[in-house]
Amino acid sequence: MAEIKITDKQANLRDKLKMLMEKKSLKASEIARMTGRSEGTISDLLNDKKLFTPKLLNVTYDSLKDYLGEDDLVTTRQLNKIWNIAKSGKQASDMRLVVGNTGMGKSVVFRKFAEENECCWYIKIDRKEMTWNRFLFRLATEMGIKLDKNRKRFSTSYLLDKIILVIEEKADQNPQVVIDESEVAKNSFYKEFKNLQTATEGLLSIVIVGITDVMKKIGKISGLECRTYSTPSGNVYRWYPTKEDSNQYTTFARRIKVFRVDNLSTEDITLFCNAKGITNNKVIALACSRWWSYEDADKAIKRAERMGINLSQITPEEFELL
Repeated sequence: MAEIKITDKQANLRDKLKMLMEKKSLKASEIARMTGRSEGTISDLLNDKKLFTPKLLNVTYDSLKDYLGEDDLVTTRQLNKIWNIAKSGKQASDMRLVVGNTGMGKSVVFRKFAEENECCWYIKIDRKEMTWNRFLFRLATEMGIKLDKNRKRFSTSYLLDKIILVIEEKADQNPQVVIDESEVAKNSFYKEFKNLQTATEGLLSIVIVGITDVMKKIGKISGLECRTYSTPSGNVYRWYPTKEDSNQYTTFARRIKVFRVDNLSTEDITLFCNAKGITNNKVIALACSRWWSYEDADKAIKRAERMGINLSQITPEEFELL
């Protein structure tokens, strides 16, 4: 059988997959689920059994960006704000809720922050049926805790004890866990945070990231509402009880500091365009009027690259094709 000659691009993706699988103890079937590809395709990719098209390689890589931590951050007002929230939270070892519209850069920044900072673990809630036990298993895996691979299930108390032990051992390194896309989690999932926070208070920074609806969910569970106040340095958020009788989650929820990420400004989009090499003022003006999120901007840039458009020379007519 003739040897399949693969491209450098395919070899690079293959190596990234293998490193990811080793780092996070993942199976090929889990990579298939994460990318949306078939197990056969992933197997062929890992074993150089087939030459894949650049388009399929690009799509597969893009679907893994949540896990590879290779985002190229653009220095804008918004992204700097999110980075500083992550940094100060790690130093303070407190609990934070970071909310904002989809596409404002929250996931990109927190993934990058976790990748670049020691004892910071990023977990994306990518399945609505994720239980607290499954979350703890994922966290234990991210933390590098050695678990018996022959066992099919670990009790919640066992996993929590293992996690707490590592957090205590690494207390001086300001451990932090980031839970992203928390809006898909059920109410029971939020209530479980109480146990983790109580057991690690002052030792672990917990950052819950999601859309604004998460703030309402936590408030409803705990009998609180989050009010906004304007200050010279910007808006601040405070929890207040909605009923005379509080419940067991009220005190817990009031310890959560709330931060809201604003929508993008014209300045943010302009800086993004400049970072990508776009200098045509008419194109930048169009971008400011069309792109309301970094997600929109990223997708348009990728389409331009696939179409062979030189961003430094892009015209308004070419921009309209994106």
